[in-house]
Amino acid sequence: MSRRIGVIIPAAGAGKRLGGVSKPLIEIGGKPVILRLIGLFAGLPDVHRVCIAVPSVGVADFNRVIETSGFRELTEIVEGGAERPQSVRNAFMSIRRLLSDDDLVCIHDAARPLLSGEDLNGVVAAAWEHGAALLASKVKDTLKVVNAGSFCESTIDRSKIFAAQTPQVMRAGLLSKAYGNVEDLSDVTDEIMLMERIGVKAFVVEPRHPNLKITTSEDLDLLRKIIS
Repeated sequence: MSRRIGVIIPAAGAGKRLGGVSKPLIEIGGKPVILRLIGLFAGLPDVHRVCIAVPSVGVADFNRVIETSGFRELTEIVEGGAERPQSVRNAFMSIRRLLSDDDLVCIHDAARPLLSGEDLNGVVAAAWEHGAALLASKVKDTLKVVNAGSFCESTIDRSKIFAAQTPQVMRAGLLSKAYGNVEDLSDVTDEIMLMERIGVKAFVVEPRHPNLKITTSEDLDLLRKIIS
């Protein structure tokens, strides 16, 4: 029985809040962010391909980094789309031929380089068992509904509210079905939304380690302090 994992890393973002810098190519601790992630996934049993969706203007830069990394045979680079959902779909269409319906697709944002092996293994194990899984953390802050005039209207019960992260992992056949049922991806913010639209309930794994997302220069400064 096939037991392969195809990894997708959407990395085509413009990095506007970082002055247009490509986050995956930023060096932290002497190594580009993207190589930290590829190294993590390369150590995961059953990983067959790591596909990175990059901006068209950045293909050469990413190829140059990958060529010197030792991960060339494992890695595939494709051109991303205008938004993250299109980038993920482009990458999936590229590696779909390598995966059976029962194999897994693991999607992880390039802007989350602190992903731990323990959390990654936990999500993958849950996806093998349940068909789909994601890393998500309980919301700790009190949540308010605020009107157009900036006044609080009500408080949301946070007991069932989780903040979704990545990786998000699902059977390749399920993702194929979801794309076949959804033509417009403009309102899709993550791939678990696609699972929900075909009636699949993803299992939630709570992270045991920091999984910081690089969005601002302050995030980058914090990440460098953590890794240094």
